[in-house]
Amino acid sequence: MLCKDLQKYLEDVFSMPFCVSVETQDGDDVYLSYPKNEDQAFFEVHTRIKNNIRVVVEIEPQKYAAQLLREMSYAPNDKKKIFLSYYEALRCKRVKFELKINGTLCDQIDDSLWKDSWKQLYCRFTRVPVIDLNDEYDESFVVCEWTKQAYTLFFALLNIVDAEFEYGGKEEGNCFQVVANRYERNPINRELCLAKKGYACGICGFDFKTVYGIIGQKFIHVHHLIPVSKMGPNYVVNPVKDLIPICPNCHAMLHRKDPPYTPEEMRDILAINQIDS
Repeated sequence: MLCKDLQKYLEDVFSMPFCVSVETQDGDDVYLSYPKNEDQAFFEVHTRIKNNIRVVVEIEPQKYAAQLLREMSYAPNDKKKIFLSYYEALRCKRVKFELKINGTLCDQIDDSLWKDSWKQLYCRFTRVPVIDLNDEYDESFVVCEWTKQAYTLFFALLNIVDAEFEYGGKEEGNCFQVVANRYERNPINRELCLAKKGYACGICGFDFKTVYGIIGQKFIHVHHLIPVSKMGPNYVVNPVKDLIPICPNCHAMLHRKDPPYTPEEMRDILAINQIDS
């Protein structure tokens, strides 16, 4: 059942088909996942939970992923900055990293990662504890959440956009690059925004987990401060500066006019009406 949950979760987040399986190693269930492709040209993620206290995630390229590695090693500067920003966000969540490029352990994770072309890559990260003190332990949620973090980290270096994947439908084509305008809605940008800003509404402060418990965990909308329709073809979205997490109520109110209200205008409206009431 967890394999199906993980597959659906990854496909919902990244809008592409995934393959998921499970095997047992040293008494632990290890979940193997990778974007569906017949050429073994992507990378795969192994996720396990040890003793309900430690999550261990390993990322390795598939057998014929040379072109994928080359694209990541020659990523433009804006994507490198996003990768490093997301790494810092994970590190602040007590994630411990081990990263090897071309067989060499990276002492520092910074711009020096790209001094040479990538021909080999191995990444392992762990987090203890697997959940925070105020969270409820749910194995499926932990596996899904941390597997997603692994893909988001490396997808940040690629041109991944929401392809509106349909179950049992379209072929995925080139599995690691979808041809589209760079300003389109990007599932990676959403995850990077939330890693930095959290899941409370950036306007009214509403937190779904606080009110609804575990069913509200990690639920929030993400709003483009510059409307997508107003972005030019060369605009590169900065997930931290250009996006904001907001609750559905505030999101609907922002769009009561065109162009939308700004978050500052909406906060003023809330403040005035709270005083009047």
